[in-house]
Amino acid sequence: MNFMGMGLCMIIKENHRRSEGTLLTVLLFLTLTVGCSDLNNSEQKGTPDKPLNVLFILTDDQAPDTVSAFGNNNINTPSLDSLAKQGMRFSYVFNQGAWSGAVCLPSRQMINTGRHLYRTGLDARGVNDASFVAKHATFGETFKKSGYDTFQTGKWHLSMDVWRRSFTHGKAIHKNGMSRHEKGGHWHAEFTDFDSSKSGDNAFTDYKGGKHTSEVVADAAVDFLAKRDGSSKPFMMYVGFLAPHDPLHAPDEYLARYPADKMQLPENFKKFHPFDQGDYYLRDEVLAGFPRSPKEIKGKISKYYAMIEHTDAQIGRILKQLEDSGQAENTVVIYTSDHGLAMGRHGLMGKQNQYDHSIRAPFIVKGPNIPAGKTAAGMFYLNSVYPTAVELAGLTIPASVDAPSIVPLINGEKEIVYDTVYGAYRHFQRMVRSQDYKLIYYPMIKRTQLFDMQADPLEMHDLSTQPEQAERIENMMAELARWQKIVEDPLDLSAPEASYAAFLQLTWD
Repeated sequence: MNFMGMGLCMIIKENHRRSEGTLLTVLLFLTLTVGCSDLNNSEQKGTPDKPLNVLFILTDDQAPDTVSAFGNNNINTPSLDSLAKQGMRFSYVFNQGAWSGAVCLPSRQMINTGRHLYRTGLDARGVNDASFVAKHATFGETFKKSGYDTFQTGKWHLSMDVWRRSFTHGKAIHKNGMSRHEKGGHWHAEFTDFDSSKSGDNAFTDYKGGKHTSEVVADAAVDFLAKRDGSSKPFMMYVGFLAPHDPLHAPDEYLARYPADKMQLPENFKKFHPFDQGDYYLRDEVLAGFPRSPKEIKGKISKYYAMIEHTDAQIGRILKQLEDSGQAENTVVIYTSDHGLAMGRHGLMGKQNQYDHSIRAPFIVKGPNIPAGKTAAGMFYLNSVYPTAVELAGLTIPASVDAPSIVPLINGEKEIVYDTVYGAYRHFQRMVRSQDYKLIYYPMIKRTQLFDMQADPLEMHDLSTQPEQAERIENMMAELARWQKIVEDPLDLSAPEASYAAFLQLTWD
């Protein structure tokens, strides 16, 4: 409807309220009722007869600069590049942190509850606080209760009780956090199919995938879409790839495209991190030797990129099936990852740090009324996925959700969600970042880093010892304290070990 029609609707509605007995009002009201109804139901929503579908694609451990469309000319990601061209991409999207070395787990807790790091109702083992979680709808559950077919495949990493609440269909579910090399890696990972006609544990059938996990997951998603022909119900799909999380397994044809000796070392590669930032020798960090070897890191990056291109091809298969099903024009697609990965940068390998390569993720949204080819800064957390999908679908965001929807950014009303963002890793690290500066504080060793993110986006030059930065550091520490209250961070910076031990004891009891 054009602006004149919108104005007429408003006038007629007001006139109808004041003079509902007049024939003219009745006639005009009846004439424009359809148009006014369109005004109420159009923006970012499906029509009442055809509600929007949602396809959520989540990769694992994918660094923010590993999509060609985001500026990396050394990797080939045609499917994601096409998605970015058709949709809107966001540059600064963050995982809020982790209370354990398994950063993937709290990230998924936040995504599926829409809540902040210490407010998900799930403890440090990923076990539900049933009395708390039961009060709050999950991502899938909100769509399920709204009459959607909800489907999940791939990495889940939360409890199966939460899964049952969230989904009506499931195939090739990976219940665990990863498939370790000694247990088959990506070639023989464990999967589970769900049969809604059966009850209890009998509803789940376990098996070995028998092919690369990315192909198993894509097969399940494609199959779900293919079998929906003629279905009148809208769908919400949650597709969780296990890649490119290690072990670094990819088909030979993809490995051949990234010869190790041709790979470029990151500009911020270091043989050692300048200091022990906490958990320096945990599992992720010992996947490569010390000191970091340029040759070894190049070999890791070559396999990592091969995995990403292979996963991109599987994402392409899903998007093609979506097109073939005739549902693409009525589907919101949201793609992101659970966090990034260091892969040799700053002398680190994993995601247990507060540098941008590890706390940020690529993020693309495509769908009806979403600008094509546009880029915005973003400055939001991954837990905004849930409320954004809900609002785009025209549903009501549950009151329990902490995170804001990014629809105002999509509509061009704002460029960013937050002026600053917060990050945490166990009791070892705390971070606060604006678009201009980032402060990282290490409570256990009382050390501070400060980076100018405009002049030094690779975080190579610590400014914290410069006297002229003292006031900035003081202000940013105050902002960090403000965020700690918002997310209910239990850490006392003056007594980090004791305060965090008390938190872990509370959640493990």
